[in-house]
Amino acid sequence: MKIFFTANVLWDIYIFRYGVMKALIEDGHEVVAVAPKDERIDFEKELSIRHIEIDINKRGMNPLEDLKLIKQLKKIYATEKPDLIFHYTIKPNIYGTLAAKSVGIPSVAVLTGLGYSFTCDGFVSKVARFLYKYALPKAKEVWVLNTDDRNELIKRKIVSEEKIFILPGEGIDLKKFKKLNLPRETSETVFLMIARAFIDKGFMEYIKAARLIKEKYDNVKFQFLGALGGNGVNGIDRDTMDTIVKEGLLEYLGHRKDVQKIIDRCDCVVLPSYREGISKVLMEAAAMEKPIITTDVTGCREIVDDGKNGFLVEPRDSKDLMKAMEKFIKLSTKKREDMGTYGREKMANEFDEKIIIDIYRRKICSLV
Repeated sequence: MKIFFTANVLWDIYIFRYGVMKALIEDGHEVVAVAPKDERIDFEKELSIRHIEIDINKRGMNPLEDLKLIKQLKKIYATEKPDLIFHYTIKPNIYGTLAAKSVGIPSVAVLTGLGYSFTCDGFVSKVARFLYKYALPKAKEVWVLNTDDRNELIKRKIVSEEKIFILPGEGIDLKKFKKLNLPRETSETVFLMIARAFIDKGFMEYIKAARLIKEKYDNVKFQFLGALGGNGVNGIDRDTMDTIVKEGLLEYLGHRKDVQKIIDRCDCVVLPSYREGISKVLMEAAAMEKPIITTDVTGCREIVDDGKNGFLVEPRDSKDLMKAMEKFIKLSTKKREDMGTYGREKMANEFDEKIIIDIYRRKICSLV
């Protein structure tokens, strides 16, 4: 069977779905990645997985560009004739679904988080919701990662209840993400946030909380790992990041491939996001036995049992975030280690990648 994985970022296909793709290839399927070229990864040379390059303006609202994307995907799908297509991220979910339907190929729209389109109510968000409502019913199934996203789609009458399937996260490779015990480079308590630099990831709350902590404690460091938001609707650009770094609040690590090493050398991973699908970053941190501080929102609360492997805080509340950080700073080494152990066990029991791979296998058999 030929199976396509289409998304707007090739790196994301690698980070989130390589384990599934590898397992399907081992099962004898032909698996192809469809996404724009990405300098960070060469699928064909590094992974021996075929890659079809496409052009996407990820955040643009130009109708002509979007029509070109539909035509581009339609041509690829009609020529390649895959048996099933999985679409990820907003534009592939919308325009890829329309393209697949037009050439009679079954597809699954995987919504890994409703995000900005549903947390805000501006013009761009309204347009995105309208397009979702038009396109998603044309998919064979629509997958979400949590019950809240399912209920939101039903409430807004975007997709019928019988078409929605809840995929319990995208899984964590427990062999890849595990405690490394690398030598520490500092005696400071290190907080680490890993995300794209966007407002709705809680970036500004993280900065405000860091400022409050640094007013009270000297031996604390704050790091941020992830790509800048650039010209995104709510993105943090280079000038803003440089100003924050110069103020001494943050060490900006940029984009790195050695994520495991960065996580291993921190003390606590922080994600004050406004909403997630199921946070992969938090799963990776927990698997590596790192305590977590995150918001009590969809896609984050599922990873943390409050007080056991981390702390839950109110969303959009930098003071509550600061209080949780202060609580963590005061924990004993033993308590921090116990939290890490609990988190690892939770990942093994609830979010092992093997569980997700088995679901994909069963679903592929039923959908085609």
